[in-house]
Amino acid sequence: MDKILLFVVITTVIGPISAQTKYGKELGSFPVRSQHDVAGTIYVIDETTIWVRGFTYDGTAPDAFFYAGETNEPSGQGVIIPDEAGTTVKLGAYDNENLILSLPVGKTINSFRWISIWCRQVGANFGHVIVPSGFVSPDKLSIGELGFSPRVHNTYAEDVIILNSRQLQFVNLVYDGQGPAAYFWIDSGNTPTAGGQGVIYPSDAGGLNRLPRFNGDTVVVTLPADRTVFDIGNIGLWCDAVNQDFGHVDIPNSPNVPPYLGDETPTALDNCVVLSDGQFHLSWTLYPNENKIMMQFIGIVEMSEYLAFGISGSDTSTSMIGSDVTVVYIDSNDNQPKAEDYYLNAYSQCTPNDGRGACPDELQGGVDDVTLQGGIIRDGITRITVERPLMYSDANTDKNITTDGSVFVSWGIGGINPTGHVAKHTIRADGDVAVNFGRDSSTCPQLDPPTKGGGTVKPWDIDPIRPKPDEVITARIGPSGDAKGYQGIAGQVGWGIAWYLNDLLIPEIYVQRNKTYRFEIYGGDDPDNTGVYHPFYITNDKNGGYRQKTTLEKEAETIYAGPAAGTLCEYKGDADPLEHESFEDYFKTLDRTSMCPNDATPEVLEWFVENDTPDLVYYQCYQHKFFGWKIHVSAASVTAAKIHFLFLFACIALFALD
Repeated sequence: MDKILLFVVITTVIGPISAQTKYGKELGSFPVRSQHDVAGTIYVIDETTIWVRGFTYDGTAPDAFFYAGETNEPSGQGVIIPDEAGTTVKLGAYDNENLILSLPVGKTINSFRWISIWCRQVGANFGHVIVPSGFVSPDKLSIGELGFSPRVHNTYAEDVIILNSRQLQFVNLVYDGQGPAAYFWIDSGNTPTAGGQGVIYPSDAGGLNRLPRFNGDTVVVTLPADRTVFDIGNIGLWCDAVNQDFGHVDIPNSPNVPPYLGDETPTALDNCVVLSDGQFHLSWTLYPNENKIMMQFIGIVEMSEYLAFGISGSDTSTSMIGSDVTVVYIDSNDNQPKAEDYYLNAYSQCTPNDGRGACPDELQGGVDDVTLQGGIIRDGITRITVERPLMYSDANTDKNITTDGSVFVSWGIGGINPTGHVAKHTIRADGDVAVNFGRDSSTCPQLDPPTKGGGTVKPWDIDPIRPKPDEVITARIGPSGDAKGYQGIAGQVGWGIAWYLNDLLIPEIYVQRNKTYRFEIYGGDDPDNTGVYHPFYITNDKNGGYRQKTTLEKEAETIYAGPAAGTLCEYKGDADPLEHESFEDYFKTLDRTSMCPNDATPEVLEWFVENDTPDLVYYQCYQHKFFGWKIHVSAASVTAAKIHFLFLFACIALFALD
């Protein structure tokens, strides 16, 4: 019993009165004489990030991790905190190292009561730090608007925000640029003076330059290396030539804001390559003796938006077809990282019942050789780490990663559709891309955290179609329009292409029962080439894709008309839908001159709307899911002639009664 009590005493530390420091808000230190030489101090950077300073651990335990839980004392009822590289592999040895760790996705520091170095295999706590009840994490701090009334040189900012201990953001900054020697200016006290200090802008300018004109800009100012918001009293715009204050805001005492991290980043793997500037990096470390490579996907993507990378389908160029790629994403359904081995056997949506298209290896009779090691989101940047073999285990769906020279690769970014498979990429490799996995150590520039947007993207307003009995509806294929188009209208990720009816992107259609409607379909008529085979049909299933369903799924679906295919006619374009306020403007950017071959022939579909047709049905693609949208069905309207006839009939009936 004495030994048990001693163990509890030496591995428990009471949380201190939290202090704001240049490393963040201090949470506490691992106790002296912890097992396995565990030592270090934990600081909270923000509610989802911690900084473990001076961390030491001998690395000899068989199954130890950074671990956090909600129980009163450390126990196995917790979760692993990914390490500095974003992985959940067991901890190695550390000697007085500084580690930035992101908490598991969806968790904050107040989700836990303790952080421990915990060995799962033997159920041992090697030391832990308590999270005090009601702990308030550092966060960005709004300190109010900037400017006088009336304005001086039109200087105004909607808000000034302390981002961290050395950076402040001016929101919607306006200034006429006419001050002869105007600078961003910091000073002690509540009022700026000539004894203050100018701040270099931009931070890499190399010297103090007169400020330019600002017209509603969002500007980030970085304080000099020897200054923080903890030791200044105000910041604003000041003209040094005439000692004039153009507007300033006060800095509160000891603001509870995150520390400035500067170049502090998680420990990287040995090599890195930039795949898409400012958006997608891939880093890796080789373990040739173990026939494996560890890869970290680093990207600015949304939840349930994937990053994909792998070996090209061609030895002489970058080819998506035949590529062996790893697909990773953070699943928005459970906030967990996901990784899967894919083989792209066709340029089309995955058909689960036969494994055709962009499908996981396991749907094609192969083996998933990708092992997820962990994933985090920090400052809007996703990091997911995986392992895979260097030499393949399945010749049908896998490709070797050679290390004795450059090899062509494929990569892409896109959405995960409701079936859990990749949708068509929104960004992909431009031209041929080659990587030398065996090269000497290389690095990538830091990705800049994304700027927060202005909320949800509003989808385009698409006019509905209310066809007359003699009107023909023409159906062609075109780009889905991303969040402005199919995704925003239907509320789910599509494949990347969708139906255009009468030159409108997935319009809603209004029809009446007991009437016949005519469609001319240009969807592609080669069933052996599923990437360009899009028969049109009308169904009670909002997602469509009848041909790729199981027998039971087919039995549950009702088809009211179709399928009909016809020659493929497809609008194409590479304009960004998000840059176009209206669908009409976006449609003008599409190539409509070469969308059809000269001998294009539609297949005609005539649909008589039966009296028992439900009020809501859907037009969709017979081969693939997520192509079309709604058809509203109502009773036939009563015409003026019928109303006149009924009125006369009623009059005659009344006359007869008299």
